[in-house]
Formats: sequence, structure tokens, C-alpha cells
Amino acid sequence: MAARLHRRIAGVEYLVSYPPGAYGRAPDAIQAEFAGQSPLGGDAIRVELAVGRPPGLGSWRALVSHGPAWSIRQNGAQRCLCIGESFAFPPAGLVACWQGDASRATVHCGPEYLTVRSDGVEMRHSAGYPVDQVLLMYYLASRQGLLVHAAGLAADGRALIFPGVSGAGKSTLARQFLAHGRSSLLSDDRIIVRLLDGVYQAFGTPWPGDAGVAVNASAPLAAILFPARGDETRIRELSPQSALDRLLPATSMLWFEQELLSSQLETCERLLGDVPAVELCWSPSTDVVDDVLEFVRQI
Repeated sequence: MAARLHRRIAGVEYLVSYPPGAYGRAPDAIQAEFAGQSPLGGDAIRVELAVGRPPGLGSWRALVSHGPAWSIRQNGAQRCLCIGESFAFPPAGLVACWQGDASRATVHCGPEYLTVRSDGVEMRHSAGYPVDQVLLMYYLASRQGLLVHAAGLAADGRALIFPGVSGAGKSTLARQFLAHGRSSLLSDDRIIVRLLDGVYQAFGTPWPGDAGVAVNASAPLAAILFPARGDETRIRELSPQSALDRLLPATSMLWFEQELLSSQLETCERLLGDVPAVELCWSPSTDVVDDVLEFVRQI
């Protein structure tokens, strides 16, 4: 049991506090992998869990909506992520509210997340996915950070990422490197890239893909390789515009937040100006590990 949960994601402390008399389940394997350490310092997001939904949600304007599954809504400077039947009566689902840079948020839990026990109320949601991912997206947008749908690995002390939409081959590439054991995988699906002290760092995240890889580690980013299917392995340079055209669909962009979107686009352009971006043409039946590692050595 825990009265609060402390994780560290891409150098950001993520601290979740439960209301009095409530507690959460023991951390799962991924939460344990990303466990943080007190005291807090530097970048931090503080989240308070609460019971029930916030009042007045009906007046909040939808910025983006995927039907009853989830939406992000606006009320002036405030934002909320609604998951499930947040507008039903009685209310159900989850509502996460924040304003500004999302460094502080409140997550209101519907009754399906609560179990009354003899020692208090167990809350089965710990502000994990997708709440943590959305809050990190907002927090990093103005701090030269991006969430990229990519497999990532560290080899010889440097990181490579392989961005792509679903079906691009990220998990297949990750499994090849896992089988060889010649590098340390950071993630098979989502990587956070941040500019810290003048160096781009690639971080593993707690949101794995099909291969289940979620490692709390980072390395300086050496190159971006965009997977492309072909009959033979070939690595070719991309122009900045071509690289940008491939990076944007694989990056969690806040298209509905004009100011934050401008910051994200500037970060994308600067990233591609500073880090080599290439196309990795390959066949899933072909082993590409040696070719990729040789490419890294030549950078």
C-alpha cells in the first residue's frame, strides 16, 4: 500500500499524492523501474488524486475529442483530460485538471476506481497512463522536449531512435537488437527527447509497445533513423524538410494548442538541424543490427 507514488520520467519528478484515508496498490514492475527518489529537485509534476469529478465540466470547450473514450477540454487557462463517462450521472471515469505548464494537476476518480476496505479507500488509478503521458506532453512542450513514437536503444554510450507510426517496424527492430544483446534498449514504442545542457538526450519511458520494453535510462542522441521497408538494407541521408515530414506524424504534437505547438515545432526543427536524420531501408527478414552499429561508429 502507498499513500503517495514517486516516479522519475525523462528527468522529471512525477509525484502523486492520495487523499486522506486513501491509498494505492503496490507499484507494478514498470512503476518500480521508474521509481524516483526524494527529495525533489528541478523539473517536477505534482499530482493530487481526489474522489469524484470537478464541478461545471459541461461548460468546458472540447479542444480534441475521441467520442466517449477521451477528450481534452478547455475553460479559460484551465485544461482537463476526460476519460470515460465523465459527463454521465452518476459520474464515471477519470478527469485530470491542470493549468499553465501542467506542473500541478488534480485527478478526480470515478467510483469504479474506488474500493472501500476496512483500512481505508483503495484507489486503483495512480495517475498513470494516459494521464502521466498527457501531463508530460504539456510540461515538456515549453521545455525543449518531445514525446516521439519510436523504438530507442543505447549503443557505445550513445542513443539511436527509430521513429514511426504504427506498423513501421519499431517493435521488430527492437526484437532484433534484443536477440543480439549488443545494445541496451530504452523503449520499443515511445521515447522522450530533451535538450539538456546543450545536448539532446533520449529517454526510455514507462509506456512500452508490443515488445514490452520500458527502461528508465538515457543516453546522448547520436542519430534518428526512420524505418522504411525494402528488399535490402540501405541507410541514406534525408534533407531537413524530408526528415521533418517524417518526424511530425511520429511525434505527439499539441496541434490544438497554438502557443505550445509553436514551441514544439521549433524544437523539432532545431533537433533535426543538430542531430543526423537518415532513412533506414530494411527487410524484416534481414538482420540489420551490424549495419546500424557500423553506421553509429562512423558518425
